[in-house]
Amino acid sequence: MPSGVLRDAVFRLLASVLQAARSLILARRASLPKKPLAQLREDILRRLRRSCVASLQVHHRCGASVRSKTGAVSHSQATTHQRTPPTRGGPYITMLRTSLRRVALRSRRTLAHLATRGPGFLGCLGHGDWQNREKLEAVLDDNDHRVSVKSIGAGWAHSGAVLEDGVCVVWGRFLEPPESALRLSHIERVVPPLARLVNATASLLDRDNSLRLRPTPITDQCLKVACGAGVTALVKANGSLEMFGANQFGQCGVGDHSDVVREPAPVKWDSPQVPISKVSLGFRHGLCLSDEGQVLSWGKNDAGQLGDNTRNSRPALAPINLDEECMSIGAGLNHSAALTKDGRLFVWGKMRDSSSSTPSAVSRDLPDVYGDALVPRPVPGHRYKDVACSSFHCVVLDGDGQVFCMGLERGSRAMVHTPRQIRLPPGVRVLSIRNGVDAVALLGDDGVTYVPDLSPGLSCGCEVREESAVTDVVFGWRHAVAIAA
Repeated sequence: MPSGVLRDAVFRLLASVLQAARSLILARRASLPKKPLAQLREDILRRLRRSCVASLQVHHRCGASVRSKTGAVSHSQATTHQRTPPTRGGPYITMLRTSLRRVALRSRRTLAHLATRGPGFLGCLGHGDWQNREKLEAVLDDNDHRVSVKSIGAGWAHSGAVLEDGVCVVWGRFLEPPESALRLSHIERVVPPLARLVNATASLLDRDNSLRLRPTPITDQCLKVACGAGVTALVKANGSLEMFGANQFGQCGVGDHSDVVREPAPVKWDSPQVPISKVSLGFRHGLCLSDEGQVLSWGKNDAGQLGDNTRNSRPALAPINLDEECMSIGAGLNHSAALTKDGRLFVWGKMRDSSSSTPSAVSRDLPDVYGDALVPRPVPGHRYKDVACSSFHCVVLDGDGQVFCMGLERGSRAMVHTPRQIRLPPGVRVLSIRNGVDAVALLGDDGVTYVPDLSPGLSCGCEVREESAVTDVVFGWRHAVAIAA
């Protein structure tokens, strides 16, 4: 075959690949196609396949014309030219399919959008109505475009996100304490029509602007957002920390115990101020991690969840009693955890003192013989690279993609102080874990999101929570907020 014909065929094939990839990226950016991503890939593969076949037919015709002019060819050459074009599973299509997956992954990272699911009666899904969403559904702006975000949070009855331009938006009942969500949930379970009446009345008489059914801008220049029980925390671009929401126990960290902080306010420091890189919110307390690896806490402290060797609540930030530099933190219902830079796990708070033989006064409601840890306690054994907490569990991830869980055991509700390995599906590794209210999200390398199931036994299982491809997901009390592909 002449070299010029081969070169033209290769250029034609590369042009087809680039045009198909460009079409995919532009379509995803403009949110024009209504087809699923898998069907869109098949359409592009079909078009690329036709281009491959056409190019090979051109090669075959050119080779035949050359042979007719030059005379006979050898048996091996004739056999080579009589080969049929590549089939669907041939090496060319395999290469194109792999390249297309890489293009789709790049576009997924840059064009990720906000999606939510769960019951709609709490108003924390962001779709502008009270309807339930059984599966993740994209949140649209006023122009029916998907909302691109870089950070998400999910609390008890509200959600938050940071847009690509640094603007923080919130929706749901973002100024109400969790008791209101619990009451409404009980009403919805017993008398659903009454719950709808309560929601309709709340929408009409929302005098304090504490209910929003669509994402509402709050402030700008934000990097990260975290949501708790009616509280929202914002890590700003300059490393400062601002908070707003319910504040009866000083959980906003602004220096007082006012009922509610309506606008984002800078936190108060009981120690020298340092830049913040990460924040995690429990039920009525919070933790943050500085750039230098220092862990600070604030809020309610009835079970020692602040780690300062007292049970006194504190409405301002102060370092915990841990001299180690840390790289990750987690806050649960009334317990806390931190991971040092050398991979050691420390926990403290409700029933985290495994050395105690008598229950504390605030732990007698659960059948457990252990007390509360008022200071961080080391968990011996394994070394880990990340930690995350839900209301009743602490989950850690090691360097091999294996996950371990400790906390309240399902069924017996006994406290498990030694991390148990989670049984994952064969061949699956966990890439990252995320703090949550209902459960810790385990993002697997198979594109599926799992949650741990701490059942009786030497190990614990997991269950599939999200099958849709997501780059990040946070599980609130009864809903989920995700950055979907």
